[in-house]
Amino acid sequence: HISHERIFIFSLQENPYATLTMTLAQTNFCKKHGFDPQSPLCAHIILSGTVTKVNETEMDIAKHSLFIRHPEMKTWPSSHNWFFAKLNITSIWVLDYFGGPKIVTPEEYYNVTVQ
Repeated sequence: HISHERIFIFSLQENPYATLTMTLAQTNFCKKHGFDPQSPLCAHIILSGTVTKVNETEMDIAKHSLFIRHPEMKTWPSSHNWFFAKLNITSIWVLDYFGGPKIVTPEEYYNVTVQ
């Protein structure tokens, strides 16, 4: 859910490549377990790929997935020209221990079986 008014949209129109990084330091996990936020034990995942608008067949899933978690976003001003986008993942790095990142292929990521 992105607004055309955001400055980075102009950059993505010229070059759609982007990287998204998330860490357990964004949660209470690392603090609870006494891990320094910079420690590899406070796991990081780095997703890289291209950003594209979702197509019509993906729109219902995108809206449902976002609005079930953030219902107030349904009422944000339409004058901001919001649109739904996705990251088409081409590479994944997981840093969760010493010795460098683990490389996960997009195929492995999308085909994981949760037990």
